[in-house]
Amino acid sequence: MKKNYTLVVTFFLLIFSNLAFGQTENPYLDFNPEQLKNNKDYVRNFVPNNFKHAILYSCMQDMVNLARAEYAFNPAMKTDERLDSAALMQAQYQASKEEKTIENISPYRTTDQRLRKYGLSGHGVELASKAKATLGAAEYSYYDLCLELIRGILKNVKTAAVLLDRQYTYLGFGYEFDQYMKNVYVSYVLANDRVFNPGKVVGMAKDLPYTRSKMGLLGYDDQLCRKCMTDKNVEILSECLSVKDNVVYFSHDDYKALRRVIGKEGDAIVLDFVQHDQYKCDGADQVDQDKPNHGFMTKIITYEQMLADNQATGKKTSKLLAPIAEIPEELPENADFDINIILVKDGKYVCRNVVKKSVECKHSDYKESMLFLKDASSIKPAGEWVPTAEKNTIEVVIPFEDKKFDYTAADIAPYFQNINEPAFTIDKIEIVATNSLNYFGDATAQKNQKRRAESIAKALKALYPDGNIETVISYDDSWEVFKKDIVYDEVYYDLSLMTKQEVAAALKADGGKVAKLLDAKYLKKHRFAKLLVTISYKVDGDNEQEFVVTKFNRTVAAKKWPLAMAIQQYMIKQVESKKYNSRAVVGQEIPNRKECQALLINKAYMQNVVDGDVTDKSAQDMIAACKLDQTTQVAQFNKVMAEVAARTPFVDNTDIATRQAAIDRLYTLVQLPQEQVNNLNMEFQLQIIEHLKKQPATTENITLLDNTYLKVKAIRNPKMSSWQNAYKLAAVFVNNGDYVYAVSLMEPFLDEPTISNDFLFSFVSLAAVREELYMSGNFTKAVQKAAEKDPTRLCNLFDKLPVIIFDNQEVKKVLCKTCK
Repeated sequence: MKKNYTLVVTFFLLIFSNLAFGQTENPYLDFNPEQLKNNKDYVRNFVPNNFKHAILYSCMQDMVNLARAEYAFNPAMKTDERLDSAALMQAQYQASKEEKTIENISPYRTTDQRLRKYGLSGHGVELASKAKATLGAAEYSYYDLCLELIRGILKNVKTAAVLLDRQYTYLGFGYEFDQYMKNVYVSYVLANDRVFNPGKVVGMAKDLPYTRSKMGLLGYDDQLCRKCMTDKNVEILSECLSVKDNVVYFSHDDYKALRRVIGKEGDAIVLDFVQHDQYKCDGADQVDQDKPNHGFMTKIITYEQMLADNQATGKKTSKLLAPIAEIPEELPENADFDINIILVKDGKYVCRNVVKKSVECKHSDYKESMLFLKDASSIKPAGEWVPTAEKNTIEVVIPFEDKKFDYTAADIAPYFQNINEPAFTIDKIEIVATNSLNYFGDATAQKNQKRRAESIAKALKALYPDGNIETVISYDDSWEVFKKDIVYDEVYYDLSLMTKQEVAAALKADGGKVAKLLDAKYLKKHRFAKLLVTISYKVDGDNEQEFVVTKFNRTVAAKKWPLAMAIQQYMIKQVESKKYNSRAVVGQEIPNRKECQALLINKAYMQNVVDGDVTDKSAQDMIAACKLDQTTQVAQFNKVMAEVAARTPFVDNTDIATRQAAIDRLYTLVQLPQEQVNNLNMEFQLQIIEHLKKQPATTENITLLDNTYLKVKAIRNPKMSSWQNAYKLAAVFVNNGDYVYAVSLMEPFLDEPTISNDFLFSFVSLAAVREELYMSGNFTKAVQKAAEKDPTRLCNLFDKLPVIIFDNQEVKKVLCKTCK
C-alpha cells in the first residue's frame, strides 16, 4: 500500500512541476498588433491638447478586439454610448485624483452603481489603466498610446483574464487627462446583453412572471464561489431534478458525495422556475436582469433539509430521493417552464445558475497524424538546390561479331534499352570502333571496322529518326585494355612489358599462333564499338522525381554530404506538397552509418508524410536511425515519438510514469519546438486516459486520471492542429463533465468553412450549459451558422435547451426568425 501511495505522489509532483512552469509565464506580455500600423490615422502623432477623439476611440476598440481575438478567439465587441458614459465618469474621477482605480465616491462608488445611473443593470465589470499622454519631443502615436494602455491591463494575468473573458460582448471606453496633461487615465467597462434591462418594471406592477424580491440573496463573491465555477459535480445538479404530481424531487445516487458539493455550512440551492413565455419573440423579455433569478424562486433549500426528507428505502442505502418544492401556484396551467438551480454559498451569495442540459458531442474516431521532426541542422546543406537539366556522358559498348559487318537498329536497340539512367534526350554520339591488337595495321581489318562503324551510325539514325543527333566516328586499338588484361596472365604477362608494335608482331608471329591462344580469353573482347553518348536529363513534369532521386543517390555514394542534404531538403518539400510519391522515399539509398543519420531521419520523416501517420515500418526505421547517435535533440524526440506512436499497452502506473519522464525530458531540449513536444505529450495523455477508463476505480487510478486531465490543459497549444482533433479532445472532456474546457477547444475553429455540422451543433449544445458561454459572441456566431446550415436541426435542438439562452438578444433574434 505504501508503494502505491508513493507512486501517486511522485507522479503528481512530476505533472505539476510542468504545470507550475507553464503558469508562471504571462503569455500576453509580447502583445503588439503591428497590423494596426497599416491604418495611417493610428500612426499619426498624438498631441494631448490637439487630437481627434474618433481616432483614439477607434484605435482603442481595434486594439482590444485584436487582443481578444489573438488570445481568446473572441469576435469583435460592440459599443454603446451608455457604457461609454459610465467609463468616462470613472476616467474623469481617476484624472481628478491622479490615481488608477475603479472605485469612486458615493453614491457612485462601484461600477454597478455607475451603470445604474445610466439606466443599465449591474451586469458589467470595469478595468482601469494609465499611460503617459506625451513623450515630449519623441514620436508618440495614437497606436503607441493605446498599446501602452492595454499593456497596463495585459501585464497582470488577472486583469487580462477579465479583458479577454468570452462572456463580454460590449465595450465602453472613456478617458481623461490629468491637470497638466502628463498622463491619461482610462476606464474600460465590459458587459453583455444582460446589462440592458428592457424587462425591468418600475413601480408596483402586478402579475409579474418572476419573484420580485431578492429574498436576501447577494451577488457573486469570487473568494466563496471560485471553486464551484470549476467543480464538474456542480454541473450534474440539474439532472437530479424531476417533477411528479406538481412536486419537485431531488435524487442522487450517493448523498455522501452530494454533501461535498452542497453540504458545507452555508451551502444551499434555490429553484428558479422560468416560463418560456417570458421570452416572447414579439416583445421585450419579462425578466429583471438586476435579480439573481429569472422566474419564480423558492426559499433556500439546504442539504440537511433534503436528508431529513429522504424517501429512499433500503438498508444502508446511499441514495437520496427528497421532495424539495412544489410547483409555484403562480405558474399558469400547462405552462412550459424550465427549473434552474441557483447555487448559494454562505447562505446568501449567488455563485452559479445551473441549467438543464442537452449536450450533443459525438465521440470522434478521428486520429490526428503524428509527424516526426526533420533534421535540418546536423548536416549543413550546400545552399538551396533545385533540379536543372544537367548533361552527362555515358558509355554503351557493342561487341563485334567476327563475321558480322553490318548492324541494324534491331541489333543495337537492346543496348540502349538497358541503360539505367533517368529519362534523357541524346545530344551527341561518338562511335569509337575498336579492334584487337592482332589486327593492328591490317588494311582489311580497318576496312571492316569502318564498315561496322558506319552501319552503326546508320542504325542509330533509324533508331532515333526524330532526334537531331550529332554522330561522330573515330577508330582506336585496344592497347590500353590489352595491357590491363594481360598483366594478370600467368603465361603471357611479359607481353605487358613490350611496346604496342612489339605486341602486335608477337601476336601475328607463327601464323598468329599466340593470337589464336589468347583470342577467346582476351582478344575477342577487345573488338567492340564504344559509344560515348552525351545526354541531357529531362526534369520536366513526371521526369523530375526520378532524376532527383538518382542525383541524390549518386551524391550520397560520392559522400558529398552537404550537397546530399540540399537535394534531400528539396525532396522533402516536394513530398510535403504531394508532388512526389512514395517512390521518392523508397528509392533513396542511404548507408546505415552514423554520418548519414540526418539523411536517414529525414527519409523516415518523408515516409511518415507519405503514409499520413507513423506506421510500424516507419517507427522501426526511425528508431534504428536514432540509435546511430542518441545525442542529437531531433533523434531524442523522434525516438520517443516512435515509441508513443507504437501504442504499446501500459504494464502498470509505474510504466506510465517512466514513459512520461522520457517525454518530460524533451521540454529541457531548447532546439525542439515546444508546440511539437506538446502535441506528442497530448497524444500520450489521451492514451493514458483511454487506459485508465478501463481500469478499476482505485484511489490511485482516480488521482492519476484527474491529474492527466489537468496536464492536458497545461500542455495544450492555444489552437489545436485541426478542428477534427479539437472535436475529438472536446468529446473526452465532455465525458469528464468539463464543458467549459470543451468549448475552449472548439472556439478557434468556428470560422473554418470545413467544420462538420456535428461539430457546429455540438458547440451550440455545449455553450448553452453556462451563462458565460451562451452570452458570448462565439455562441451567437455558432447559432447564426447553424441557422444557415441546417435550420430544422437547430430548431429541434433549441427545444431541448434552456430558454434563458434568450438573454443573448442576437441569439433570440436568430431563433425567433428561424424557428417562428
